[in-house]
Amino acid sequence: MNSYQRPKLVENKSKGYVLNGNHNEFYQYVIDRYNGSPTNAAIINSYVDLMYGQGLIKTSGSTNDWLKVKQALKSNEIRKTLLDFQLFGEASLQVIQKNKGELSEIAHVPKQKIAPGIENKDGDIEEYFFSSNWRETTKNKPEPFPAFSGKPEKQSIYNIRPYKAGKEYFADPDYLPGLAYAEMEEEIANFYVSHIQNGLSFGYIINVPPSMVMTDEEKDNLERKIKAKLTGSSNAGKFVLSFNGAEGQSITVEALEVNDAHKQWEYLTKEARQQLMTAHRVTSPMLFGIKDGTGFGNNADEMDTAEAQLMKRVIKPKQRYILDALEEIFLKYGINIGLDFRSLSDNAASLDLAVQEPESFEHLGEHVDAAEFDLVAENEVDYSEPVELATTGTARPNAKSAQDGEDFIIRYKYRGSKTPERTFCKKMMQADKVYRREDLIQMENIAVNPGWGPKGADTYSIWLYKGGGNCHHKWFRQIYLKKGANVDVNSPLAKMISVAQAKREGKTIPTNPNEVAIEPRYLDNQGFLKK
Repeated sequence: MNSYQRPKLVENKSKGYVLNGNHNEFYQYVIDRYNGSPTNAAIINSYVDLMYGQGLIKTSGSTNDWLKVKQALKSNEIRKTLLDFQLFGEASLQVIQKNKGELSEIAHVPKQKIAPGIENKDGDIEEYFFSSNWRETTKNKPEPFPAFSGKPEKQSIYNIRPYKAGKEYFADPDYLPGLAYAEMEEEIANFYVSHIQNGLSFGYIINVPPSMVMTDEEKDNLERKIKAKLTGSSNAGKFVLSFNGAEGQSITVEALEVNDAHKQWEYLTKEARQQLMTAHRVTSPMLFGIKDGTGFGNNADEMDTAEAQLMKRVIKPKQRYILDALEEIFLKYGINIGLDFRSLSDNAASLDLAVQEPESFEHLGEHVDAAEFDLVAENEVDYSEPVELATTGTARPNAKSAQDGEDFIIRYKYRGSKTPERTFCKKMMQADKVYRREDLIQMENIAVNPGWGPKGADTYSIWLYKGGGNCHHKWFRQIYLKKGANVDVNSPLAKMISVAQAKREGKTIPTNPNEVAIEPRYLDNQGFLKK
């Protein structure tokens, strides 16, 4: 294996491009090692799955910008880009503009079909060349495309390439030292197949004594019969037919064998696999279906730890190269958005703080602790009717909302149709939480139910208009009284007082706009916002 050498760069000054080996052949060499080595393929495919996870999500930015991202960049293009990046250590994207200079599409371009132009005097690559077959450039003439710069270009190439010391044009796969072992694994597999097809022998010598006089036709027939008996159909001819055997003997067959050969190949197989895992920085072989000698039941914690470390030290840095490239492209077109990949594994996701979309509302709201509070009143926020509040007049202050009092808290619950159709309403009903007024006001700045705002805007007052036009839900006010030594609703000393009386005793029961307690379908214009 030490005979392998990386192909030298071929700089074609007359054509203006640089190839990664003659005919860009290094990429094909890497592809062959991917197709031929089971361990190499398993690790690369698993890394791509871990990098992609559950797909791309946004961590910041508006919903409108997020829709533009999804329109311009399809999931299968992301997967192809991740595979190239893992396979070659670099990847190429084609950025396509609309006639008005708006972003139309970001498409993956197979890395083996791209060659960089020769650097200018400042060390910058100003263009890239595309050819579907670099071995036949006469038929497949290389076509130049400008390097991405954000300038108004109909089509441009963005090359994702980590910095490598001494590498001006190409990056290497980060597992480059393991390529020789991938080839070794491939050749060992080829050897085993050949060995089986050859009748589990390294060859045969068939001795035919000279006393057996045969015509040429009879010799040919004998050779065909021997092939059918002793060799596989796809690997025939692994024997020597000799008509110079000892006089007076019958036909003899001698198998050529190598003692203890299986031990040599077993060692080389394990060595190739181990070196490949080392080159790929695999934290545990079990993550890729390679079992070690310990019991399965004792390895669950080990696998969780190994996956978490792999995500942190190997996968996340690779993801960041792709995300930085995408964010840069989108920013050039005025799409200011933060991106991340949602983790594939729940265990790994627990260590990934960036996977939660901050524009969701599920993190708002709460479940009131029944050990600390009693629900003493619930109504539709209609302040014309008295709301009774049990109190002994004393409590520990523990205000969490501006509407809370010293011995009570006020929360709001989403009530209405039990068969909601809109995603927002489904989530609100399923969450079964109560919310502070501040939580609901905060939703005005979060695109929790995009498209239902004025003129189809993504944000609007959830506090007033709930799920949007014609929504069948509204907010119910709930009043909770603190429990404790001085507050006991079951005590005969406790008394029920109305809201008006509570106010006279100095308790502040806040008021809210009338729209809060009305389903949007009963509001003006059925709650549809036009302004």
